[in-house]
Amino acid sequence: MQFIIIMFVISVVVFILYYLPIISKDLHKITKQNQEIIELLQKSIKDKD
Repeated sequence: MQFIIIMFVISVVVFILYYLPIISKDLHKITKQNQEIIELLQKSIKDKD
């Protein structure tokens, strides 16, 4: 039983270590896109004034 728990924990750690950089990169890309959209919206609002 302990062996199964240890293997499960190791698999979860490997999963997290493998996918965390991928998820982080995607989040960074989305955040950057959102910033650009916000800047464009602010610029368009200023242009209307």
